Amino acid sequence: GVTCYDAVSQEIFILRSHILSCSGDIPALSKVMCLSGHNAYYGCRFCYIHGIYSNTAKHIYFPLQPPRGYDGTNYDPNNLPMRFHASYLQDIEAVETGGRVRNRIPHERGVNGRSILLELHSIDFPASFPVDIMHALFENIAPHMFRHFIGKFFNNEELNDTDYKISSGSWNEITKIIEQNRKTIPIGFGRPPINIIKHHSAFKAEDWYNWIVLYSLPLFHNYLPTRYLLITRFNYLFLQ
Repeated sequence: GVTCYDAVSQEIFILRSHILSCSGDIPALSKVMCLSGHNAYYGCRFCYIHGIYSNTAKHIYFPLQPPRGYDGTNYDPNNLPMRFHASYLQDIEAVETGGRVRNRIPHERGVNGRSILLELHSIDFPASFPVDIMHALFENIAPHMFRHFIGKFFNNEELNDTDYKISSGSWNEITKIIEQNRKTIPIGFGRPPINIIKHHSAFKAEDWYNWIVLYSLPLFHNYLPTRYLLITRFNYLFLQ
């Protein structure tokens, strides 16, 4: 610790800091947690859901119900087989004492070794490794939602023809509203928004954050059905 002085009690005390959580994208956290990673059959750091290899997409994904023609488990999203600190320790012990079968443990449990972070008693696996909001929401869900709203999410145009698709004319009106109000947007909001239709591919996490929290809800008010406005509002409340 560090020696500090408490001006209230007029006493010297030792100030100690403890690491409570770690943040990062999935590949980074997989390395520091000694996990097999999101491309493994047990790729989730929070639960033991078993992935399925897609012959079409050529990668492993994690459906709650196996697709037609595949063997697998039906999972209840409200009752998933969760991982806990104790289960991590059990999986690590299995890797370390597995003998001839130790190479099967990462495939069967998703853990391939002992993380050095387990030396810290303040760290709890997996609670100390929360979802990275920047990658999960701002650079993932937000742009995917936007592609749904502009009708560009699917390659199949019939699938894009939904009741939440906003027409090109309406998007022109939305971008005009943004442009007309750029000079009156408070400085505290950050940099003024740019034309999202033309420049959404260049949006960074900060741009998507501002779009969700500050602009999307009022701008969509006259263009989206009520139930989809509620979804947009849910994202806003989640970030609050």
